[in-house]
Amino acid sequence: MMTEMTKQRIQRGQVLTEYAILIVMFVLVAAVMLLLLAVFLEYGWRITALIGWEPWV
Repeated sequence: MMTEMTKQRIQRGQVLTEYAILIVMFVLVAAVMLLLLAVFLEYGWRITALIGWEPWV
C-alpha cells in the first residue's frame, strides 16, 4: 500500500510536470508570436500593397 508520503511525492511530481509542460507551451507560443511579428514587420509593406491594389475597382 502507498503511504501518505509516497502519495504526496506522486502529487508533487504531477504538479511539477504540469508546470514544466505549461512553461514549454508558453515559450513555444511566444516564439511563434515573435516569428509572426518579425515576418509581418519585414513583409508588412507587401501585404499592405497587395490589399491596397484593387484592379477590379
